[in-house]
Amino acid sequence: MKVLHRRFWFFLIAGLLLAAVSQAQDPSQKILVSNAWIRAMPPSMKTTAAYLTIENTTGAELVLQSAGTTVARTVEIHRMEQVGEVMKMKAIGELRIPAGERAELAPKGYHLMLIDLLRPLQEGETIPLALNFSGGTTVHVDAVVSKWGTGASQ
Repeated sequence: MKVLHRRFWFFLIAGLLLAAVSQAQDPSQKILVSNAWIRAMPPSMKTTAAYLTIENTTGAELVLQSAGTTVARTVEIHRMEQVGEVMKMKAIGELRIPAGERAELAPKGYHLMLIDLLRPLQEGETIPLALNFSGGTTVHVDAVVSKWGTGASQ
């Protein structure tokens, strides 16, 4: 009976340790995404923008390489920049987030462009986004369609 009791405790502890190690090694657990929202647009518009905050709590630089959603044919990472007296929008290939820092994707800055919408988006609707990082990590987040965002100041 003692042997069964010891084996039980051995396998229980080994299983808990294995679960803790595999969770600790999952990089998506260290990428925190918050305040995700999509700008509500008139039904005739085929393009809109998504905004969110990505916090890198990993020990290494994160690289957002792409994003996707079920409501648009294309999602691109963009940046707004001042060129002389004109604000211009430019597609960028990736967004780097240093270890321990955060990236604010917000109006007049970095954002995700949802291009060629497959249908009109309704205010209050929740839209899934997939954020694809280097190393094969994908983080899924739900973004709420809003005129002014979820607590965001414009």
